[in-house]
This record gives sequence, C-alpha cells and structure tokens, in this order.
Amino acid sequence: MFPSATVRRIAMLSVIPGGLVLAGSPALAANTPGAVIAPADAPASTPVSEAASLISPAQRMLKLTLDSDQTRDMRGVEPSMYRGRFFRASVETKRRCIAERESEGQYDVVSHNGYYGAYQMSPELARGATWMMSREHRVILGDQAAVRVLAKLRVTPLSEWPRYWQDAAFSTIYNWRGTGSGAAHWRGGRWHC
Repeated sequence: MFPSATVRRIAMLSVIPGGLVLAGSPALAANTPGAVIAPADAPASTPVSEAASLISPAQRMLKLTLDSDQTRDMRGVEPSMYRGRFFRASVETKRRCIAERESEGQYDVVSHNGYYGAYQMSPELARGATWMMSREHRVILGDQAAVRVLAKLRVTPLSEWPRYWQDAAFSTIYNWRGTGSGAAHWRGGRWHC
C-alpha cells in the first residue's frame, strides 16, 4: 500500500464528460477539456481510492469510450462525448442539429440507402475517419490500444460504434482542416442546420 501522501501526489484528477475521474499526470489533465487538478497537498479524503489511482489514464479513457453507460446510450441528442483536438464548442449547436436531422439522435440507425449512425455516414467515410482519428487516439489511449480499437471499428458498421466514437468521427471529419472544413458531407437533408 502507498502512504496517503504519496497517493495524493500520484493521483492528479481530471474529470471527463460524464463524471468519470481519471488518475494521471498534470500534463494529461492540462490537455483534457474540463480537467480539474487536485493539488499535491489535497486532504487525505481525496475522492479517488488508492486502488483507482493505480489505473492508468489511458485505461480509464478506453473504458469511457467503449464500455461506459454514457457511450453505450444509443438514443438521444446529447452533448458530444468527444472533446478532443477537433471538437469545437462553436459547432456544437450545428452538430446537434445534424444528429437530430439525420437520425433523430439514434446512434444505431441504418438508413434504407446505406448510411449509418447518428450522423448518417457512408461506410467509406466512417472507415476513413478511423484513419483520421488514429494519431490523436494513439496519444489518448496508447499506441497498442488505439490501433486495436480503430482496427475493430474499421470493420464494424458505424451504427454499432459507441456514442463516443461516432461523436469523435463527426468532429474529426467536420473540423479536419479547420472549423467547418468538412461541412459539405452534411450539406443536404430534410432541413438546413
């Protein structure tokens, strides 16, 4: 067992959307939107158990993106789970409008004309997004985990991807070369967003 003073130094906290707490370094927390860092002199009642502080930030993020209740919820237009490099708060209203227009917020929908998921992407666009997301997620999840997850997504219909990954794919494509640079992929539809 670690003495509690050591645990407090090790267990820097960063809060990920959905309330999951990551243990990690201040550098990781600084690059995590919505991060809250607990100072080294925090009281011994830090809300992270000593066992939880031993789980790496990458492992916690992997769980959040694949297995959390929030990412497995396939219904409803909610705030984006993805808050990484390509997320833009200025596009959030438009993203939500597109999800409502394209699928009524149903992440597991498949259209009669071969488009998938909340954002109604073609299989080719979804597959391309996995390559586009690779560099960022190798940093977030670690090389091996990112390669494994993205390879699995590449051969899985987008309508079966967890919410986090569909949100990440949308933001990455939409903002790849600057805010709104990929908007042409969602130019049609029942109404204008």
